[in-house]
Parts: sequence; C-alpha cells; structure tokens
Amino acid sequence: MKTVLLAPTPPPYGGIASWTQRMLKAQLKNGWELSVVDEKMIGKRNVFGGKKESRRNLVDEIKRCHRIWSGLKRELKDEQVKIVHSCIPSATLSMIREYVCACITKRRGRKFIIHFRCTVPNTTKSRLGKFLLKKLCKKSDFIITLNTQTNDYLDNITDTPYELIPNFISEDEIADDYKIQDEIKTVLYVGGVVKTKGAYDFISVAEMFPNIQFRMVGRVDTAIEEYTKSKGLKNTVFTGPKDKAGVKEELKNADIFMFLTYFGGEGFSNSLCEAMAAGLPCIVTDWAANKDMIGEDGGCVVPIKDTEAAASAIERMKGKQMRMKCSSTNRKKVINSYIEKIVVDKYINIYERLNEEGTS
Repeated sequence: MKTVLLAPTPPPYGGIASWTQRMLKAQLKNGWELSVVDEKMIGKRNVFGGKKESRRNLVDEIKRCHRIWSGLKRELKDEQVKIVHSCIPSATLSMIREYVCACITKRRGRKFIIHFRCTVPNTTKSRLGKFLLKKLCKKSDFIITLNTQTNDYLDNITDTPYELIPNFISEDEIADDYKIQDEIKTVLYVGGVVKTKGAYDFISVAEMFPNIQFRMVGRVDTAIEEYTKSKGLKNTVFTGPKDKAGVKEELKNADIFMFLTYFGGEGFSNSLCEAMAAGLPCIVTDWAANKDMIGEDGGCVVPIKDTEAAASAIERMKGKQMRMKCSSTNRKKVINSYIEKIVVDKYINIYERLNEEGTS
C-alpha cells in the first residue's frame, strides 16, 4: 500500500521540505510506501525575504499548480495508492490549490488527509481564508495538526476528525555527552535570520549581555546584518547557513538555545526540537508549538517581542542547577515524544484506519 505526499522537497531546506526528506528516509511499518508530488515553489520567490522577494508571481503560481495537479493525477493511476497526505500552511492560495487536490483525490476513490504545517489561527485571519479553511476541512477525511492552538481553533469550525502529531527527529540526533558548563558563554539560534523569527529581538538581548556570545546560524537578511554593524556589537556572530554536522557542532558548544519567533507560518520548530535533543535549555516565545514542546521545565517561555522578559530568562538560567534540569527534561521529552518511530507510526495508524473505512 502506498501514500502520496503533497509536499515540497529540498532545496531549499524549509520546515516542510525538511519534514518531507525525513519522511522519505523513515522506516514505515506494515509494508507502507511513500511517493511525492513535489510542491516546492518555482521562480525566485523567497518566503523569508523582504516584500519584493516574498511576492508571488501569478504566472509561476499557475505553472506550479498545473504541475502539482498533473503529478497527483499520474500518481493516482497506481492502484496501490490508498491515501493522499497534503502538507501546507493554511494560507489562502495554498488552501485553494489543495482543495482542488482533495477533489481530484476523492473523485478517484482515495482518502485525503490535510496536514496543517502551521498554527492555523495565526495564518488564517481573513474572511475568505476562514471560508476556505472550513471547505477544505470538510472535504478532507482527516486533519493532522502541529500544536494545541490549532486544535483549539478547529474545535469550533469542523466535524472532521483531527489529531495533533508533532514533527520528529532520528535517534542519532539525541546527544549523549552534553555537559552543562558553570557559566553561560554562548546563546544560540538556528534558522532564518529574519525579523519575524525574532532576529532583532535576539540582537537587542545580546546588547544587554556583552560578555556572552550570541550566535545566529542560518541565512541572514542583509538589513539585519547592516543593523548589527551599525550597533557595533562585538558579541553577535552571524555564521551563515551550516550543514547538519555544522549545526550539530554549534548545538554541542552552546549553553542556551533562544528562539524568539513570531513568524506567522510557524507550526512546530525543527530547530527547537534539535536543540532539545542536544540537551540545551531553551528560551522561547509563547508562539506556535514552542510552549507545548518545552513545557514548564525545559526552559523559559516569554511573550513575543518582549526583550526584557528574554533577558530576565537568561538571568534566571545563570544557575547551573536550573540548566541541568532543563537539559534533562528536554532530552527526555524528545526521546518519549519526538523520535521517528513513535511519530511515523502514528501516521501509519491513521493511514490504516482510513484505508479500512473504505471510500466515503
């Protein structure tokens, strides 16, 4: 039996694309197989860029939709395909495109899962967006979410069954030799170095701790780099993008992971999960799945855009005992909840339930 994933593949390595790559490498139980209809963007659009870079090109979007719909129709010719698993943020155009995918799927007698790779109430705010969301949920046979905020929102708008299933990492990403240092020397962030991911807030906190190095790993918005230079900060380092081994080394050498995001498309942060697996105490904003992930004992949760609260969190974490507790809590949370086998088995369980139900 086979499931078709409607999802982007890398490059570039965004959140959904990284998840797709992990899924394709995962070991699936009971003989299930995966294929992919690649939904990656075409042209020069960059969702983490400025207004000009992130603007959609209508011609490119039409070509993209045609490619996706045609690819899905080809995949559905295979009688082994039982499920179509669509992975999107709940943005207006994405939902229009996937509604068509759902129609194509249902007409051919297959089951359709919509997997919202975002925090739905943060992404779907317009009247049109809410209308499309209800239509897409109703058309789907099952919904997968990434956080409790989305679950609470869906409670009021759909009767379609849903389940919260987090992202996952492999067991080899869990640190077994992380040591808590006596002092905080390095605070780390990994991801797109852009405004909505909290880059300016990260830099503002760095200004308050001149004796601590603040490292940002990832592609840097030039405006942020220029802003930092104008401040003359010597304790803020932009490393640029790094491969998996490079990121792992950065995590190993850091003392705290600080993630001050308020990005509208955030759902469940892979970078935060990797930091937890590395045994890092975490300071995060109360946004998307962040609070769900670290809970009460994995670090500190602060309001978005509140640099004073983030600075106070660093002060509280100067105690070694607190950081040791946070480190242990985060590693255990990943082992018990975010390991590949645990999470991927949940997907397969849903596939099998839907397949057993037959076509509605």
